[in-house]
Amino acid sequence: MSIPRIRITGVRIHKLEGKLSRRIGWSLGWTDRRTATLVEVSTDAGLTGWGDGHFGGDTLLRSPELVIGRSPFEVEAIYEDLRPPGGPQARRGSPVCGGLDTALWDLAGQALGLPVSRLLGGPRRQAVDAYCTALYRQDWNDLAEGLAAEARAWQRLGHRVLKMKIGYGPETDVRLVRAVREAVGGDTGLAVDANCAYDAATALALGRRLEPFDLLWWEEPLLADDWEGYARLRASLRIPLAGGETLAVDELLRHYVQPRLVDILQPEIEIIGLTGARRLTPLCWLNRIRLMPHNWGTALRTAAILHWMSAVPPVTEALASPPLMFELDRTEHPFRDAVIAERLDIDAQGRLAVPNRPGLGVTVLPEAVAGFRKELIAVP
Repeated sequence: MSIPRIRITGVRIHKLEGKLSRRIGWSLGWTDRRTATLVEVSTDAGLTGWGDGHFGGDTLLRSPELVIGRSPFEVEAIYEDLRPPGGPQARRGSPVCGGLDTALWDLAGQALGLPVSRLLGGPRRQAVDAYCTALYRQDWNDLAEGLAAEARAWQRLGHRVLKMKIGYGPETDVRLVRAVREAVGGDTGLAVDANCAYDAATALALGRRLEPFDLLWWEEPLLADDWEGYARLRASLRIPLAGGETLAVDELLRHYVQPRLVDILQPEIEIIGLTGARRLTPLCWLNRIRLMPHNWGTALRTAAILHWMSAVPPVTEALASPPLMFELDRTEHPFRDAVIAERLDIDAQGRLAVPNRPGLGVTVLPEAVAGFRKELIAVP
């Protein structure tokens, strides 16, 4: 197959914002709105690629020639060229351009007439299991009762694995986890996310109290760079540890994958893009670390994750091996699903189908993007 000649002519960064009907909270605070950055890349062939996430920041704005005029098939080279400058003999910065990078993969797939899953070496599967992220703090009179009722509602809608927020103090956390576990029973999977709320000593004591609730994983009990603390927890607790959503690909490889710091790696393609995802995949497999992408974005990001996960090999071939899974955010979001024409939702088995059209296989709706846009940056 010959590679089409195609050149990038422009990049537009759409910064979106929408207000929630009620505020939601977690261990770090509260919010009453959702935001996103969508990256649109145009070409001289009339094709347009889209991605959800970072765009390369000041590096791109200072040096647009790193992208403009180049081919989207130079995606790996562009990814490295957008790396922030470091010392003469060290790479001190990691590429943080996940939205732009994903848009280039979208373009490459469109130009070749292939879905991105094929470009990533797949597909190995046509659908991917999703777990439900919800169960945030809200202004209920009784938080435990409110979370229990919400958990039962998601269970009735077909979700087999739920993730809830903790990090409100050990006594409160134990009370809330007990309420949700009792509400959903033992057949529904339950995970918790503390959003880096604790130090290692507190997390260790709390983790031992949470072990009887049969949790599938504990996400971000500590700050992301507390390597020694994570190693201590992993050696001491029966609950699998998860994390990595805030880190760039170099940091994930060096500090999480190589030392097997966590049981489950949760990279965010908003940051690492599909190029970073492709680099992580074989190394996670070699180190027997489960990949479970974080997903706090729009349906456009969900589509990109589905293509990635369709190409990821299982950690083991054993029949009892846990299924590949990714995060499906179910909290209120004014424009998450509105920005694309297609509806991405779970089937009766709690899975999402992988789009099979060229590129990311979804249609971005420019009028919907414009309706929530707070800022537009054009390059050049």
